[in-house]
Amino acid sequence: MSRKVELALADVAGRLMALRAQVRQVARFLEDQPPVPPPPPPDGSRVRVGVVQLEARLHRSPLSYAEQMHAATAELVRDGAQLVAFPEDTGSYPLFGLLPGLAWLVGRGKPDQAGAAVQGAEAPVLLLMRLMTRAVRRVHGAVFAVLAARMGVHILAGSTLAMDDKGRVYKEAHLYDPQGHLVLTQRKTHLFPTEAAWGMTPGDEIAVARTPLGCIAAPVCMDHTYWESVRIAWLRGAEIIVDPAADAARFNWGLQARGVWSRVQESPAYGVHAMMVGTLLGVTFGGRSGVYAPLALTANGDGVLAEARVPDAPDLFCADLDLDALRPLRQERLGRLNPELYGRYLPRLYDGASWRASQESEQRDV
Repeated sequence: MSRKVELALADVAGRLMALRAQVRQVARFLEDQPPVPPPPPPDGSRVRVGVVQLEARLHRSPLSYAEQMHAATAELVRDGAQLVAFPEDTGSYPLFGLLPGLAWLVGRGKPDQAGAAVQGAEAPVLLLMRLMTRAVRRVHGAVFAVLAARMGVHILAGSTLAMDDKGRVYKEAHLYDPQGHLVLTQRKTHLFPTEAAWGMTPGDEIAVARTPLGCIAAPVCMDHTYWESVRIAWLRGAEIIVDPAADAARFNWGLQARGVWSRVQESPAYGVHAMMVGTLLGVTFGGRSGVYAPLALTANGDGVLAEARVPDAPDLFCADLDLDALRPLRQERLGRLNPELYGRYLPRLYDGASWRASQESEQRDV
């Protein structure tokens, strides 16, 4: 099948799948839920953040998805959260359950082999993404816009999928404000090797949102493995840096520490790490969500303000961020940078980096 024909078929099927989004029913369901008292208004000094360590579930109905997201958000808002953070893939794979026969399709006729097919890049994942993008975006957007407006809270709604007119597929984090407006869109700029093998496309911008809570950024999962992503956000003013993540592995602190915990030591800010946990289509996700800060701003000097009670299992928790304490540290670090030195080498050293990696790989193979 040619790419042109595949895209045309995916477009038609995607439009049909989008009809299953039931956006009006979802909005009505959420609006019928008992009201939750809104959090305190922002004061520009302190922010209470709530973190969702989300159980991965395959939803066959938009209403069951809305119910799970509402329950998590409501509990954190009752605890005073002004910003609620969900993990990567919150608005994508769990909603693939809307597609009948998903496990059979992913496993190529062998549902019990779906997980191996996905992780081995043998499943037609990119085609499924093209098929499902419209539907999952409609449900995800409807749910979180209503939740944010109904509860008067900022929500970093994890990531969903995006597709351009050439059929290129991206992961995209979304931040909603208390009026239900989408105020930040951040495409994942560094793909995991499996995502690259599927044929996904990386983003090419680092965004920040200036909100009443403070300046917020949300590079996605693997982006935090590379210091440049967070440094760019930080230099653009980010004070709260959210890491929506979904690691296909059990919790390992050494591996997880390469993410936002390390980044906020280099670029003084608060880090919010929201993890997906559980098993979806035979793929197991794990990790331990946390809220992090520069070492000097934590009582034990370990850079940890709060963590999930246990790794690899669903949890909800809150932590308080003191922006007044952060800002002098941020200003001091900014004053110690040496841009003249960096400008001597950058961006020139990045030119041809892929070529050098290929050359070094060939030399190792000799």
